[in-house]
Amino acid sequence: MRLMGDILIYLLTGVIYWWWTTNLSIFGVAPNIIFVAALAAAIIARPAKALVYGFFFGIYLDMLGSNLFGAYALTYTLMAYGIYIMKRHLDLVSPFSQVIAAFTLTMISMLCYQGLSLALAKINPLQLKAFLVEPFLNALLAPIVFYFFAQLKRRFDLL
Repeated sequence: MRLMGDILIYLLTGVIYWWWTTNLSIFGVAPNIIFVAALAAAIIARPAKALVYGFFFGIYLDMLGSNLFGAYALTYTLMAYGIYIMKRHLDLVSPFSQVIAAFTLTMISMLCYQGLSLALAKINPLQLKAFLVEPFLNALLAPIVFYFFAQLKRRFDLL
């Protein structure tokens, strides 16, 4: 039952991300719901499950893109591991710390993806407007997604 719930969370997050970026992006920029979901799962879930969520959310973004396959999976898996390390020393349950973590980790993951793309494929996929706006959008969305995932964990014992 838990596996089906995890698959349902994964598919629902993918559909919401696809719908949001298709219909509600402003000037081609939208919050990265997949990133925020991977962040919330990394904060809430056990370490092994958080790594799996990060990897599969990254694979989802790799399948949507046409640049460097596997770069998002690597980046989000490393982000989940970094959250696991940070959870021992910081309280990531408060909304303020989630906003700060989402903001900084968005910038770090974008720079990591940019570095991988430049080093391995010699392409520059990062747009300046996305780099300047997306961290703020992700930071605003992080407490909402975390609350939703915390409710799923509390009521249905998912994640």
